[in-house]
Amino acid sequence: MTDSRFQSPFAWKTPGEFPPILDEEVPPHIPLLEKYKIPYIVDIHTHIFPEHVMKLIWRWFDSVNWAIAYRQDALERMAALKRNKVLQYTTLNYAHKPGMASWLNDWTFENFSRWEGSIPFGTFFPEPEAFDYVRKAVEEYQFKGFKLHCEVGRYDLNAKEFAPTFEYLEKNLIPIVIHTGNAPKKGKFTGIAFFKDLMQRYPKLKVIVAHMGADEILEYTKLLSRYENLSLDTTMVFVDFLATGMETEQAVPLLEIHQDQIYFGSDFPNIPYNLSHPILNLLNLPITDSAKRKILYENGKRLLAD
Repeated sequence: MTDSRFQSPFAWKTPGEFPPILDEEVPPHIPLLEKYKIPYIVDIHTHIFPEHVMKLIWRWFDSVNWAIAYRQDALERMAALKRNKVLQYTTLNYAHKPGMASWLNDWTFENFSRWEGSIPFGTFFPEPEAFDYVRKAVEEYQFKGFKLHCEVGRYDLNAKEFAPTFEYLEKNLIPIVIHTGNAPKKGKFTGIAFFKDLMQRYPKLKVIVAHMGADEILEYTKLLSRYENLSLDTTMVFVDFLATGMETEQAVPLLEIHQDQIYFGSDFPNIPYNLSHPILNLLNLPITDSAKRKILYENGKRLLAD
């Protein structure tokens, strides 16, 4: 079978040379975790959807020759996380239309206990009901955070319908992972201009910017010193697949400088390489052992324990 990665419209670091897509029996990053005194990995950016929704998402990825390394049922995917020593991970999903977020939250609550190590995260949409179902998710379901995807949802973070929910989450310091960047696909409401407006309105909002804000990594990083509760995740940045842009080398020193405000993320299971690839790449970067421990383990553990 032809590797669909050859037909991908997205660039690779070395064209025609791809990282492994299947897990090895002992993933090669495992010995390095012991070397750097990392007991296990906390992944702040993993996706879990109802199976019929996940298959629709995979259909879109297929249309752009974006290979899916873990096209398996949910329990097999959870086993792959464990095999790679990812022992805590989020249940990120998101809504693209009104009326969807509430039932996604209900579904996550009903199922997350089946997934060992999962930390329940919900989602919301700019609609009148959002505040009520977000408060329910926090106070009744005990969700630890939420996920928004500006490109897929096609919404402006500054829409008035979001205001009561953002005020509540800011007051209660509930984290939100937000895909606000332009990569891999620019949307009408993506980009740092919309995000800056959001942070000016809610300066203490606890936001984790997905993909380090690619393709505007340097611009998003400049905001870290201004907003104490702002952080970034490394999802799909330090990998050989360049769908999130080509700023990787410039971003490496930022990991050291801002090591307390950066989390490891993978985008599992929708990645065109095995899970070991982004972990191994991070572990091999020229940053201190302390930064590696914080990014892959300590920061995420602290966030999810709060």
